[in-house]
Amino acid sequence: MTVANIEHDRDGVVWFTICRPEKRNAINFEVMDKLKETIKLVENDRQAKMLVITGTGEEAFCSGGDLSQFQHLQAESAKQMLKRMGELLYSLLTLSKPTVALINGAAMGGGCELASACDFRYAKSGSKIGFIQGKLGITTGWGGATMLFEKLPYAQALNILLRAERIQAETMQAYGWIDAVLTGNDLREECRQLLAPYVSQSVAVLRAYKLAAVEKWKSDEFRMRFFAEISRCAELWGSEEHAKAVQAFLQKS
Repeated sequence: MTVANIEHDRDGVVWFTICRPEKRNAINFEVMDKLKETIKLVENDRQAKMLVITGTGEEAFCSGGDLSQFQHLQAESAKQMLKRMGELLYSLLTLSKPTVALINGAAMGGGCELASACDFRYAKSGSKIGFIQGKLGITTGWGGATMLFEKLPYAQALNILLRAERIQAETMQAYGWIDAVLTGNDLREECRQLLAPYVSQSVAVLRAYKLAAVEKWKSDEFRMRFFAEISRCAELWGSEEHAKAVQAFLQKS
């Protein structure tokens, strides 16, 4: 069974859907491979205008990394996993086409980092959003904090990270992290309507504006901050606090 679907529509939108509802659309190495393939496709396809990332079902957008697979990773292996996904999210952040996270349900942990790498975030009404890494004895490990500090006011970003709580989509919209709350029964159609003014533009125009936007994130200074965050998370990965928190989380799940 495929872990992710890649679809192209006639308007030039590429849809990437994580298909692991039994794991609340958690990311494993196979999902990483598919995401890398999709980012490369959108970057190089002259017909592709935008990328939308979403999840299967109505319960979860993405619950982050698949702890059932990643919990046993030792320090060096964990660092490699974090760096690999960090590289993917950095390439998503700096993609030369506009991107959207269509949050169809709960977004937790790394799922919030995935959404933060996108240009726009549209969420189903009532969805819970949680940068909950602190409750697991670690920090954001895929560049999420660095991106959050870039995209939100400093105090707001720090507040979200330090609280490590599940927050309603409507509140996250007030904070500026969610761009639109969707209230209908057909999220994809609502998303298409929001994207219609964008996809009416040429690929050249969309690309030119996006390249102007991401230039600041292609600097050596930003990359250093982005990957230093990942290294700090890797140091915490092998801690006793993280091990106990993950065990309690898996037992509860």
